[in-house]
Order: sequence, then C-alpha cells, then structure tokens
Amino acid sequence: MKNKTLYLALVLLIVVAIIIVVLLISRKAPLNGPESIAYDDVSKQFLVSNTLSKNIVSMSLNGQFTPFLKKGLQEPRGIIIYSHKLYVADKASIKVIDLDKAEIIDTINIPGALMLNDLAFTKQGVIYTTDTAGNCVYVIDTLSNKIQKIANPLLQKPNGIIYDMPRDQMFVVCFREKSPILAISTLDNSISIFMDSIYSDLDGIAIDDLGRIYISSWGQNMIFEIPQEQNRFLATFTDIEDAADILYYLPNNELIVPLFNKNKIIRLKLE
Repeated sequence: MKNKTLYLALVLLIVVAIIIVVLLISRKAPLNGPESIAYDDVSKQFLVSNTLSKNIVSMSLNGQFTPFLKKGLQEPRGIIIYSHKLYVADKASIKVIDLDKAEIIDTINIPGALMLNDLAFTKQGVIYTTDTAGNCVYVIDTLSNKIQKIANPLLQKPNGIIYDMPRDQMFVVCFREKSPILAISTLDNSISIFMDSIYSDLDGIAIDDLGRIYISSWGQNMIFEIPQEQNRFLATFTDIEDAADILYYLPNNELIVPLFNKNKIIRLKLE
C-alpha cells in the first residue's frame, strides 16, 4: 500500500512538472521584434511596438511589461504620441489608437505605400512617415485629408525620422551604405544633405534637450552622436546590435532603445 501511494505521488509530480514545462514553453515573451517606443506622460508608461507579434505592449517605469493592444495591427513599426493619441506606422496605413481605451479609433490608409516605418509630427500637426520599401516619404495633412508623396534619389530605404523644430525640418536617416543624414524642409518639402556620414544601415534617430542628435547604426553596431557644434561624429555607444528606434527620455536624461533581434529594451544614460 505504501509503495502504491509513493508511485501515485511520483506520477502526479511528473504530470505537474510536464504541465509547468508546457506552460512555460507556450507562454509568449513580452517582446518579439520590438521596433519603436513612445512615452505616455498621462499614464506614466512606455509603449513598445512588436513588429513580429503584431501587437503593442506597455512597459512600466521599472521595466515591467503588460499587454496593451493585442489585435488589429499588421506590421507595427514606428509609434508616436500626439494630442494624447497613439499613431502607429502599420505597413500601408497609420493606425490611430485611443490611449485611454487601448483601441483603434481611426485608420489613415496610404495608397501605394509598401512598408511604412517611422513617423513624426510638425508643430502644426502634419504627419511625415518614411516608406522604407517604397523609397519615399509621405506627408499627411489630417485636417485637409491630403497625402503627398516625396520621392528623391537621396531617399534610399528611408528609415528613422524626427522633427527638428528650431529649423522647421525633418531629419531622415536611411538603411543603406554610408547613409547621409537628410533634411526635409517642412515649408516646401525640399530635400538636402544635412551631413554626410561613413555609417551604414541607419535605423533610429533622436534629439536630446541640448540639441545633440543620436543615430543607431546596424552596420557599425553602435549609436553615434552629432554634438551641439554639429561638426563631427562621436561613437557614443558601441557594441550595440540591432538597435531600432531611439527615444530620448528627458526625466532621466537617457536614451531608451529597443533591440529588434534580441527582444529587449536597453537604457543608456547620457552625460
């Protein structure tokens, strides 16, 4: 009788162990191809786009992840918060998400778009979004519902974009060999080279409160910096692989960077 009881207990223990292993294997990791990150100052949380799992997760200030938007997206990449709404570059459209309800409330379709990547707003609320596969940038005036396509030989796999408010222009970096940093005037949408570079496969771009520009390079596995003088490049953070978009988080004076293939978020303190 004692041996039978021990046998049943052992069988039960094995069954429980198998169930635990199955649950651990089947449980989805919170990050799966994280591409972009935004900060919601109202809820005091970060939002991260998961390109491969087609969702968005929230991240607390201490790095804890919870689901935010589980469905309704195809290939979420660049995200940005404007007027307390989350805008998501999602393949051939821009999804508009209510932050309080965590639901899609509008879809801005971009005819002809192939792979919308990053996006930025002007001070007037006009959206600029890069189309990496389409080698162009789209300009969306949400008030007039007008969409303009900017095509130029300089736009070879345009990726990261950010608004340079003092000069009323957009900085654009490209996922190509020796990508220059481009400037698009928001007055007439003309394109020029802001600075040539020796860096390749550029992804994210951010500007801190001092005007220093940070750019992630897959080609050199680093985040390099254009200082305030804007007369050189600095290899500020090296040995960083697969760095996607970059968020400058002012309260901690740090860069928060999703690592696309490593499925993690790193935080880099600035001096």
